[in-house]
Amino acid sequence: MKHQQLLDLWSQSAKVSVFLKCVFYSMSYKAPRRFSNGRNFGVARQQDSVADIVPRRPYAPYANKGPNKWSRNLVWTASDGNMPRKNDNTYGSTKTQPSELGTSVSNQQRRSAAYGKRCSSVSDSRGWGSYDKGSPKSKECLCKFWKDGNCKKGDQCSFLHSWTSLPGMVMVASLDGHKKDLKGIALPQGSDKLFSASSDGTLRIWDCHTGQCVHTINLQAEAGSLMSEGSWVFLGLPNAVKAFNVQTSKDLHLNGVVGQVRAMTVANGMLFAGTSSGTISVWKATDSESDPFTYLTSLEGDNTGEVTCFIVGGQRLYSGSADKTIKVWDLSTLECTMTLRQHTDTVTSLLCWDQYLISASLDGTIKVWACSENGSLKVTNTRRQEQSVHTLCGMSDAEGKPIVFCSYQNGIVSICDLPSFEERGKMFSTNTVGAITVGPEGLLFTGDKSGKLRVWNLAGTKV
Repeated sequence: MKHQQLLDLWSQSAKVSVFLKCVFYSMSYKAPRRFSNGRNFGVARQQDSVADIVPRRPYAPYANKGPNKWSRNLVWTASDGNMPRKNDNTYGSTKTQPSELGTSVSNQQRRSAAYGKRCSSVSDSRGWGSYDKGSPKSKECLCKFWKDGNCKKGDQCSFLHSWTSLPGMVMVASLDGHKKDLKGIALPQGSDKLFSASSDGTLRIWDCHTGQCVHTINLQAEAGSLMSEGSWVFLGLPNAVKAFNVQTSKDLHLNGVVGQVRAMTVANGMLFAGTSSGTISVWKATDSESDPFTYLTSLEGDNTGEVTCFIVGGQRLYSGSADKTIKVWDLSTLECTMTLRQHTDTVTSLLCWDQYLISASLDGTIKVWACSENGSLKVTNTRRQEQSVHTLCGMSDAEGKPIVFCSYQNGIVSICDLPSFEERGKMFSTNTVGAITVGPEGLLFTGDKSGKLRVWNLAGTKV
């Protein structure tokens, strides 16, 4: 029986590989182009700030562009370059901490870390705003009748007739096609295509000029995750990772996975894939054209639940799990150095900002972690929400100030300043938003549990 299952899995993988190869050979590479009227997903421009998708890597928020070239999603300015800030007097100080990372932190990132000039609504202290009180409630609520398309009050309605309450933010397009939960959204370098994967068993490829779906690939299995790095797109499947290059059309099947791949990330020239079995498979990137990824090892630790999310900070990999823990891995030795156990339900998302680790959970909390005197990570602030928290994503605004997107179970995405967590506005969806990806030129992509993929533009935002 097991032999037959392996044969079936191999057959399915081979079919997907052949189809992907045909698709990517048919997608001729186009040189990067600047703005043209056809590059806003086929809809009329809402305002002059609605930008095109430039075919380049959409660098994740707070990307570390220093020696650790595959590190993502952080500004890491701690003196040792590895651990979050120690929980000392600097926590309440407005002074910028000197960085010893050299060129690994850009001038723009330094301004973000120091938090620069603040708007009047944000406290001048270094603290994280009011403790244990959650985000302030907004008076703006979405009209449920307008959401269903049948509000008869029009402009006289006292509720919001918009998918966002943040001034300057525009929903550029809504891309329909997926039938179930979006598991990942990717924009690979060297392509003018947007990729999305869903638990409905399909991978869709969208044309950024028109907003039309140009290819739908039947994966014959549930997609668990999707991400891109450079020109590579990585797709997580049951017991497999598919890797394909949009420039060379190279298509690979990476062996060494046990279980459904739920999360992936890259760091230090390595690809990490977290699975439903609790293991983390690791591949090393090589210079070989014939074998660009070599299986390295499997990180098992003492996980008892599936790996749900990753983030990289300095020389540390952080993994969240359904067993309510966060594990800290040393990227040099690939050993687990500590296990964080403060959440009471599945850890759903992780984010590194400045010298802090931020975690979200189905237990309805967002926790901020800092390094204690003995070197361990301790919770310095807990933000309790009325809804379970599903996704965290960060970016910088036009003034270099960091903002964080927090997705909740009820379909609301709160947009808050850091470090105060003071709310700037909201985005609304009919279902829980489980995937948020930052694009170039202030573009943002969200995918919800119903399969709805939306494209947003935040005016004047730097990425």
